[in-house]
Parts: sequence; structure tokens; C-alpha cells
Amino acid sequence: MKSSKRTSVNLNRNTVDIVPPVSSSWLSHKLWLSKRFGIAVCLTVVVFSLLVKLGFWQLERGQEKQALEQAILARADAPYQSLTAVLDNNDWREEIVIGVKVQAEAKPEPLPVVLLDNQTFQGKVGYLAYQVVSVGQDPITLALLELGFVEGRRTRDSLPTVTTLTSPTNVTGRLYRKSMNPLSSELMPEMGEGIRVQNLNISELNELLNVELMPAVLQPDNLENWAYPFPWNPLPLTSAKHFGYAVQWFAMAGVLLLLTMVVCIRWFRKAASQGGEA
Repeated sequence: MKSSKRTSVNLNRNTVDIVPPVSSSWLSHKLWLSKRFGIAVCLTVVVFSLLVKLGFWQLERGQEKQALEQAILARADAPYQSLTAVLDNNDWREEIVIGVKVQAEAKPEPLPVVLLDNQTFQGKVGYLAYQVVSVGQDPITLALLELGFVEGRRTRDSLPTVTTLTSPTNVTGRLYRKSMNPLSSELMPEMGEGIRVQNLNISELNELLNVELMPAVLQPDNLENWAYPFPWNPLPLTSAKHFGYAVQWFAMAGVLLLLTMVVCIRWFRKAASQGGEA
């Protein structure tokens, strides 16, 4: 009897927990999930970084536009200056010339009217019309003089007839430059009675007309009883819009981060439960 008890004790002491063998299919599945998880994490980091970068870029653009808007407001109260002074300065950056009030004598040149397509004003669709004029004498400087908003016709097969200056006229007005669309900045001219263009690309227009135009456009404000209105929209995208876009990008980045955290928590819980069952 005592011998039996001793044998039982010895057997209990020598008992070793036997770990069941891990199947190769389970390991393969585990590695496959790990690879997918790693790829998903990398893609998430890339997309998150891109969204944050776009948000900061829009924020920076908004701050630049805000400073430019303040400069334009300040120039609205400034006196008119001779266009010759602006030509002598020869600095055509947007933040320098937009909204500058100038005066000059505009002499019509025998060149076709330029019509900037896809413009809207007070719910109507049409063009911004421009006439090539000379504004300097020594040397002669050519510039685009805005003629105002011209409503388009029902069909695009023909261009509207535009009233232009027919004699030298002393004009006062403001300078501006059309912001270039980074996705589409080509002139894309269509020749007819005038020249219909999709973008006011001054450099390409110079090549088309074989002239050299002043980089900024002059919008007059003293043409009495003129046939067309002059919409003042120097900045297509205001600072408020840029700040709004920045908020959208940051919000998208935040949502992506939140979704990623939820997915990761669920994945880890699932992996832990599968490991416990195995």
C-alpha cells in the first residue's frame, strides 16, 4: 500500500504539461494577417500625412490671402498714381500690384478683343472682355484694358459684339492679375471676330499676338455711361475659403486616425482571442 502511494507521488512529480503542436496552416494564417496589418498601417500613415500636409498648405495659403486682402483694402483708400511709376518699379507680383490705383492715357490698338470664357455675374454667364491699348509713350507699353462683363449669346457658335474704346481716353482704375489655375493654365484660344480664351495667360497671349503686354490688367472706374459692368473679384479664392478647406483636410485626417484606432483595437482583440483558443 505504501509502495503504491510512493509510486503515485513520483508520477505526479514527473508529470510534464504537454503542449499541443501548432499547425502550419495556423502559422501561415497568422503571418498573412501580420503582413496585411503592416501594409494597412503603412498606407494609413501615408494618407494621414498627406491629409495633414494639405491642411497646413491650405492654412498657409489662407494666411497669405488674408495679408493680401488687407493690403488690397489699404490700397482702396490710397490716391491714384501714374502708371509710369508702376512700370518703372517693374514688380508684378500679386501682392504688389493687385488693387493699386493708377491713372494713364489709354490709346486703342488695332488688335482683336480678348474674351475670357466661363465668367458669371449676377446669375448670368458670359465673358470678361479686354482691349489691347497703349499706356506708355517712352517706350510704348501695351496693356490689357478690361471692358467689363459681356453677357454671352445663347449659342457658342458666335461671339458677342463688344463696345470698345475708339479714341485715346484718360482712364483711372485698379490693377489686378488673374490667378493661374495649376491644373489648367493654357490660353486655349479660339479665333473669330475676337479671341475667346479659357485662361488669361499673358505670356501665351503675347506669343499669339506677337506683342509684349504689361503683366497686369487695368480695370477702369471712370468710364461714364459704359455699356458693361465691372465686377471686382481680384481673388477667386478668399482667405475664408482656404481656412475652410484647411478645416476639412484636418477633419478628414482626424476621422482617418479615429477609424484606424478602432480597427487596430478590434484587430488586436481578435488576434488575442485566436491566440488564446490555439
